[in-house]
Amino acid sequence: MHLISCGPELNHFKPYHKRAQPARPDSLPHLFRKLRQNHNLTKRSIAKNFGVSEDYVSKIESGYEFPSLNFCLKCAQEFDINPNYVKNKWAKEAIGRFTDRLNRRLGLED
Repeated sequence: MHLISCGPELNHFKPYHKRAQPARPDSLPHLFRKLRQNHNLTKRSIAKNFGVSEDYVSKIESGYEFPSLNFCLKCAQEFDINPNYVKNKWAKEAIGRFTDRLNRRLGLED
Protein backbone atom coordinates (compact mmCIF):
# COMPACT_ATOMS: atom_id res chain seq x y z
CA MET A 1 0.00 0.00 0.00
CA HIS A 2 1.35 3.41 -1.00
CA LEU A 3 1.15 6.28 1.43
CA ILE A 4 1.59 8.94 -1.23
CA SER A 5 -0.71 9.11 -4.21
CA CYS A 6 0.75 10.42 -7.44
CA GLY A 7 -2.52 10.43 -9.30
CA PRO A 8 -3.61 12.72 -12.10
CA GLU A 9 -4.65 15.45 -9.66
CA LEU A 10 -0.96 16.36 -9.24
CA ASN A 11 -0.22 16.52 -12.96
CA HIS A 12 -2.12 19.77 -13.57
CA PHE A 13 0.59 21.96 -12.02
CA LYS A 14 2.70 23.92 -14.53
CA PRO A 15 5.66 26.09 -13.56
CA TYR A 16 5.01 29.83 -13.68
CA HIS A 17 7.67 30.51 -16.29
CA LYS A 18 5.91 28.20 -18.76
CA ARG A 19 2.72 30.31 -18.81
CA ALA A 20 2.61 32.91 -21.52
CA GLN A 21 0.86 36.09 -20.52
CA PRO A 22 -0.38 38.07 -23.50
CA ALA A 23 0.94 41.60 -23.57
CA ARG A 24 -1.80 43.94 -22.38
CA PRO A 25 -2.36 47.08 -24.46
CA ASP A 26 -1.09 49.24 -21.58
CA SER A 27 2.06 47.17 -20.95
CA LEU A 28 5.64 47.99 -21.89
CA PRO A 29 6.00 44.98 -24.23
CA HIS A 30 2.92 46.09 -26.17
CA LEU A 31 4.21 49.67 -26.30
CA PHE A 32 7.63 48.55 -27.52
CA ARG A 33 6.10 46.32 -30.23
CA LYS A 34 3.93 49.18 -31.52
CA LEU A 35 6.87 51.60 -31.51
CA ARG A 36 9.07 49.06 -33.31
CA GLN A 37 6.39 48.56 -35.95
CA ASN A 38 5.79 52.31 -36.34
CA HIS A 39 9.54 52.83 -36.89
CA ASN A 40 9.54 49.99 -39.48
CA LEU A 41 12.11 48.00 -37.51
CA THR A 42 12.31 44.24 -37.40
CA LYS A 43 12.79 42.08 -34.33
CA ARG A 44 16.12 41.06 -35.85
CA SER A 45 17.33 44.67 -36.13
CA ILE A 46 16.28 45.45 -32.56
CA ALA A 47 18.01 42.30 -31.33
CA LYS A 48 21.19 43.21 -33.19
CA ASN A 49 21.18 46.83 -31.94
CA PHE A 50 20.54 45.80 -28.33
CA GLY A 51 22.87 42.78 -28.25
CA VAL A 52 20.12 40.25 -27.49
CA SER A 53 18.63 37.36 -29.44
CA GLU A 54 15.71 37.72 -31.80
CA ASP A 55 13.97 35.02 -29.76
CA TYR A 56 14.30 37.18 -26.63
CA VAL A 57 12.66 40.15 -28.39
CA SER A 58 9.88 37.89 -29.65
CA LYS A 59 9.24 36.45 -26.18
CA ILE A 60 9.07 39.92 -24.67
CA GLU A 61 6.67 41.23 -27.29
CA SER A 62 4.41 38.19 -26.92
CA GLY A 63 4.32 38.49 -23.13
CA TYR A 64 6.09 35.16 -22.60
CA GLU A 65 9.07 36.78 -20.92
CA PHE A 66 9.27 39.94 -18.81
CA PRO A 67 11.80 42.44 -20.21
CA SER A 68 14.89 43.34 -18.25
CA LEU A 69 15.23 46.93 -17.10
CA ASN A 70 18.30 47.24 -19.32
CA PHE A 71 16.25 46.20 -22.37
CA CYS A 72 13.54 48.72 -21.46
CA LEU A 73 16.05 51.54 -21.10
CA LYS A 74 17.57 50.69 -24.48
CA CYS A 75 14.07 50.85 -25.97
CA ALA A 76 13.52 54.22 -24.30
CA GLN A 77 16.70 55.52 -25.88
CA GLU A 78 15.95 53.98 -29.30
CA PHE A 79 12.39 55.32 -29.44
CA ASP A 80 13.04 58.62 -27.62
CA ILE A 81 10.85 57.88 -24.58
CA ASN A 82 11.41 59.46 -21.17
CA PRO A 83 13.59 56.93 -19.26
CA ASN A 84 11.93 57.86 -15.94
CA TYR A 85 8.53 56.91 -17.37
CA VAL A 86 9.96 53.58 -18.51
CA LYS A 87 11.62 52.90 -15.14
CA ASN A 88 8.41 53.64 -13.22
CA LYS A 89 6.27 51.59 -15.60
CA TRP A 90 8.74 48.69 -15.45
CA ALA A 91 8.76 48.76 -11.62
CA LYS A 92 4.94 48.77 -11.42
CA GLU A 93 4.67 45.88 -13.87
CA ALA A 94 7.39 43.91 -12.07
CA ILE A 95 5.63 44.34 -8.73
CA GLY A 96 2.30 43.37 -10.29
CA ARG A 97 3.79 40.21 -11.82
CA PHE A 98 5.45 39.29 -8.52
CA THR A 99 2.19 39.82 -6.62
CA ASP A 100 0.24 37.70 -9.11
CA ARG A 101 2.80 34.89 -8.89
CA LEU A 102 2.82 34.98 -5.09
CA ASN A 103 -0.98 34.91 -4.94
CA ARG A 104 -1.05 31.90 -7.28
CA ARG A 105 1.51 30.04 -5.19
CA LEU A 106 -0.43 30.79 -2.03
CA GLY A 107 -3.72 29.81 -3.64
CA LEU A 108 -5.16 33.32 -3.26
CA GLU A 109 -6.20 33.79 -6.89
CA ASP A 110 -9.52 35.51 -7.48
